[in-house]
Amino acid sequence: MLTRQSLDLRQQQTLALTPQLQQSIKVLQLSGAELEQELTQALLENPLLERMDEQADVAAESSDTVSEGAEPSWATLDFSNSRRSDDDEDWLPEASVSQDLGAYLRGQLGLLRLASRDLALAQLLIDELDDNGYLPCSLDDILSYLPVELEVTLQELRCALARVQSLEPPGVGARDLAECLELQLMQMAAGLDADLLRCARHLVSEHVHSLASPSQLRQRVAGRFAADLVERAHYLILKLDPKPGRAWTQSVSAYVVPDVLLRRSAGRWQAVLNPLAMPRLRLASLSGYELDTHPALLAERQKAQGLLRSVNSRFVTILRVAQAIVEIQQDFFTRGAAALRPMQLADLAAELDLHESTISRATRQKYLQTPQGVMELKQFFSVGLSSADGRSDASASAVRALIAQMIRSESPARPLSDQQITDQLQAQGLSVARRTVAKYREAEGLETASRRRMRAAAGA
Repeated sequence: MLTRQSLDLRQQQTLALTPQLQQSIKVLQLSGAELEQELTQALLENPLLERMDEQADVAAESSDTVSEGAEPSWATLDFSNSRRSDDDEDWLPEASVSQDLGAYLRGQLGLLRLASRDLALAQLLIDELDDNGYLPCSLDDILSYLPVELEVTLQELRCALARVQSLEPPGVGARDLAECLELQLMQMAAGLDADLLRCARHLVSEHVHSLASPSQLRQRVAGRFAADLVERAHYLILKLDPKPGRAWTQSVSAYVVPDVLLRRSAGRWQAVLNPLAMPRLRLASLSGYELDTHPALLAERQKAQGLLRSVNSRFVTILRVAQAIVEIQQDFFTRGAAALRPMQLADLAAELDLHESTISRATRQKYLQTPQGVMELKQFFSVGLSSADGRSDASASAVRALIAQMIRSESPARPLSDQQITDQLQAQGLSVARRTVAKYREAEGLETASRRRMRAAAGA
């Protein structure tokens, strides 16, 4: 086989991302919190990037300081999202300290007369509980990682677990759902009929996976317990708490500063940038002599200019995209989720002459303050469902909201089935299949009609 070398002249086009373009893409896709971290790091590393010293009343400033095609308003950007002065030390509200589940259980253990070894083992098991109050690992696993020199036995761990399970709330320390429900039933045993207690314990120990289907449950226990006794026991189980530790769960609220605000002018909603979400940075003032004598400062100045240009472009793009969304979804802000119109990335990209990836980056973790609350811009995108006349005027999100509204306004004694909801939607001109209704209902966290009827009867 012969090989030879040759020279070919070819002409081709390739897409090259310049460093400035790469930085603009990176800054655009950052959330508000991520942008704050990025600029904080830049302030520490770049000596030619600084905050403005003067604290202007940013709430009174116009959001038009960043406009497309205008001179970049870098000198009006101050890295702050609050109106706090430097000498104000009390700008944060005092955080309330709440007791978690572990502290609550350890407090109960302190009231018991336990030996130091038994107390330590019980506290060890409490530390292993998850947020729902369950013990997710087996006693054998816990025993395996304990030091051998302690000579802890499996029987000691079982006794310690029994002490933990005797504490409040009922059901804490259970290793699965069946044990959790049975622990709660045993603590209620004194006030229950013996037959009812025996039936309820049998249901949770042998048929816990059939509790969601009453008909299947009746078939499984037919001939062993009377039908009315099974129904009473089922209602009793529904009143139990499957997650006894959730009341003590420490959920940290994530506060979001909206990037865009809504203003109503001449009967229409308009999008404006939130001044509190805009960082206020500027270039440090240096003379030409300093730049000439220190060449490294010139490179840092170019980096700072590129960063400020990217930040300015970010807010310009976000405002353009947000305003286009607001124009399309005018009815939503007045009438609510049921009026949300179908909209996709391609539609907005064609209208703004932007790429779909740019729209996606400009709406990811960017938030809009609306009359319905703070919403992510991505929430306004939804596929359209065809109506009876063939048009797609209703979005999937609007249909979901309509289904939830129907269920919440139904009669508790006569809940609507999925087929009845489908018929009502078709009567309103919306062609939706029954399985689609079931999928949207489950997405809203709503139960089936039979379970809603049972819960209404149990509550009565």
